[in-house]
Amino acid sequence: MAQAGIWYFAYASNMNRAQVKQRVGEPGEEKVVRLENYELNFDKIARGGTGTANIASAEGKVVYGVLYRVNESQLKTFDRFEGVPDHYRRSEVNVVDEQGNQTGAQVYLARKVRKGLKPERFYLQRIVQGAEEHNLPADYIEALKKITPA
Repeated sequence: MAQAGIWYFAYASNMNRAQVKQRVGEPGEEKVVRLENYELNFDKIARGGTGTANIASAEGKVVYGVLYRVNESQLKTFDRFEGVPDHYRRSEVNVVDEQGNQTGAQVYLARKVRKGLKPERFYLQRIVQGAEEHNLPADYIEALKKITPA
């Protein structure tokens, strides 16, 4: 029997297990997935003028992240942390797991963006920690580490 719940695709600081547990408790299942034809940007304006993560369509690019199975209450809590509907909006994307299986998942997309922003150092470190915890591809983790913080 299939487990009930909603799939949520985390591509930034919510990949960090400690942060997710602190925000919404234990998610159900979790697995590494990729979102094809998208790229990771830091173009969502944050307090202090730094950039927080966002994804945008980009042919041939890939964003790796974590797929969490959550319940409706946990997803609504994520909505509050992500600033829905003012800062982010929730959308549906199709992600692909390591076996090539596609899954529909909820994802957060920034409402207002600005080019040229850089992430705050601690925020970027949480993203890298989450990527390492989930053993995302080594080249993807290295690319995250090369991002210049604000």
